[in-house]
Amino acid sequence: MQIKIYHRRKMLIMAAFIVGIGLLLTGRLVYLMIFRSEYYQEQASALHERERSIKAARGIIYDRNGIVLADNQSVCTISVIHNQIEEPEQVIAILVKELGISEEEARKRVEKYSSIERVKSNVDKTVGDRIREYDLAGVKVDEDYKRYYPYGDLASKVLGFTGGDNQGIIG
Repeated sequence: MQIKIYHRRKMLIMAAFIVGIGLLLTGRLVYLMIFRSEYYQEQASALHERERSIKAARGIIYDRNGIVLADNQSVCTISVIHNQIEEPEQVIAILVKELGISEEEARKRVEKYSSIERVKSNVDKTVGDRIREYDLAGVKVDEDYKRYYPYGDLASKVLGFTGGDNQGIIG
């Protein structure tokens, strides 16, 4: 009789212990799902979104007669995102064909493990549009602007110029 009571008490203690742990885990789950849901929603969104800087068009410069001295030309920047590429050989072939770069250069860019790898910038807009039409997974075509001077270096000391990051250097 003593042994039965001892085992019954032992089983009740174990059952209470298991129920207690279950209640603690359920309470933690409720806390995370209800009270911390906004925080985890923001964390999930941050994983799925990327920030990319987009260059703004600079102002057009006219002379006093209304003739354009400096204008903007639409160009594209071609980039690849390694984890999103589904068919790397097709991507390499299209980049070689459309951008006129060597296969080694294209392969190096496509196979590089980075979040985003710039393949070529200042690409003509028509070429960028053709690459965009292929709708390749992992290939991004961003529109940028390049400064265009219809009269070459006419008044270049006055107009000035910018560096690769579109920051003014002189003028």
